[in-house]
Amino acid sequence: MNFYKLSVLTRHNFRLAFSYKLNFITRYLSVVVSVLLFYFLDVLLQRSGATEVAGGTYFTFLIIGGAFSRYLELASHAFSANLREEMLRGTIEPLLATATPVTVALLGPASWALLEGTILAGLQLGMGALVGADFSQANWGAALVVLLVSLISLMSYGVFSVAFVVVFKRGDPINWFINSVAYVFSGVFFPIELLPSWLRLISYLLPFTYALRALRGALMRGDGLAQLWPDLLILLGFTAVLFPLSLLAMRYATRYLKERGELAHY
Repeated sequence: MNFYKLSVLTRHNFRLAFSYKLNFITRYLSVVVSVLLFYFLDVLLQRSGATEVAGGTYFTFLIIGGAFSRYLELASHAFSANLREEMLRGTIEPLLATATPVTVALLGPASWALLEGTILAGLQLGMGALVGADFSQANWGAALVVLLVSLISLMSYGVFSVAFVVVFKRGDPINWFINSVAYVFSGVFFPIELLPSWLRLISYLLPFTYALRALRGALMRGDGLAQLWPDLLILLGFTAVLFPLSLLAMRYATRYLKERGELAHY
């Protein structure tokens, strides 16, 4: 029953997103623009004499980083942004009045955004391959395992974000954390080895660093699980800590919501 309700919320949010056709189309056009940007950055690097980054071309490096960054955006923004939109429309209150579990009601509005993010990331990888990204050695099975493990860890940040929105309405430091810290220190657009050693310590404290390194290892060098297990083990460690904490934060936010009844206050 909960899966059915989640599928209904997904279809509802797809129809809602598609009703704003210009905004819907521009999200997919942004993939084309990103691929072109990465392509010409690679051309610029080649003219400077550099040909390889992390065992592959810089263009492939950027394509994978750009696709992964969409999941970073989902982790920090999609859950809270979709929840706030539903709050402003006044559609969350009627949903909570039904037998729908509170967690499904609060996280369900982001289900389409999560699915669309997967489609956009796949589209970016596909377009990158057409333009010249080298996935000839890619180990897609290992990459899928890395992606699944990473997604669970990233979703923890989304749950934290929803908890903040429920309690503070506008206070959501998760967005700031992702946009200001993770993009710079996780190696999304350049190798973390370029950072000074004292700044590199920040990179090692972020799960995104290990997720992206493992994903690039699988897609650029064809590494299997035997080579990727150190990064996967660290990722699982982050998940084992962050996911229960995010659920506790959600439980606190739910209890706060029931005690204060402030969902209609924006």
